[in-house]
Amino acid sequence: MGGVIIYEPDEDSAVLEFPWVVTFEPSGGEEWDSFVCGPYERAHAVALAEAVALAEDGMLAVVEPMLPVLSADEVLATIDELREADEEVEEVDEFDDGLVEPKVNGTHVDLTLGETDLVEEEIADDFEPPTPEEVRAGMERTFRRLLAATDPSGS
Repeated sequence: MGGVIIYEPDEDSAVLEFPWVVTFEPSGGEEWDSFVCGPYERAHAVALAEAVALAEDGMLAVVEPMLPVLSADEVLATIDELREADEEVEEVDEFDDGLVEPKVNGTHVDLTLGETDLVEEEIADDFEPPTPEEVRAGMERTFRRLLAATDPSGS
């Protein structure tokens, strides 16, 4: 059985509406070129990652949001925001109750790993990945939202 790493934003985070991608990469001594697929809606990305990676040894699937940036300047600004947020997190005293809420493209992101205990999730034996038709419909919805978000006329 392979492994799955899933970025878990807060349930009210705007990041949930972003398109999601899955990176499949080798693990456990396997050697092959990793690849990224998507974009998907989050639920489809998670289901696909689990269906593939948990069925195969020597594979890791990483599920994460794809940030909608349109230019090199936006990419550099996002990297700067992440660097600043990481520096702020490092500067916070571990005994301080002050919370740092870093933002990427105006969206709060959690840069911590949360609980340090690893929890193994039970995957049901009857787990079914989304059908190609469901994925296609989800991609269509994702592309429509992405195009609407980048339309300067707002229509």
